[in-house]
Amino acid sequence: MQLTITHVVVISLTATFLLLAADKAGGLRKDQYVWTPPATQAPITAAADPDKGKPPPHNDKVEDLPDGKGRETTFYTCTACHGVALIKAQGLTRDLWDSTIDLMLEKHRMPPVKPDDRAEILDYLAEQFPPRRRGRGSDNPFLK
Repeated sequence: MQLTITHVVVISLTATFLLLAADKAGGLRKDQYVWTPPATQAPITAAADPDKGKPPPHNDKVEDLPDGKGRETTFYTCTACHGVALIKAQGLTRDLWDSTIDLMLEKHRMPPVKPDDRAEILDYLAEQFPPRRRGRGSDNPFLK
């Protein structure tokens, strides 16, 4: 039997899709720690199961975020699920930070945040990590 280019492409694509499906299901990374959120939003006590519901470990410290009012609240709320690098990589308006928190609450099962804490976190993020890019042409001398 002679393999044509069509056969090779079909076989390659099939193998790729099967590998992607296995990886998405976690079948290719069984030895790695994969964090799954707890089924309920109830707090987990250390006596019940100290490892259940913990996010992947990271070495971030409060001092890794810029100093400002709300730094500790922001650190302990946000780094329960991801590291400081993800926060620092963003540059958003207060409204977009607020929408981002909504997205994490709805899609990523983030535990609810008290309204006062949320306002403090939003104030901190908007002040410390505002949009880095100004309007078109404002910082480009060639567009003036």
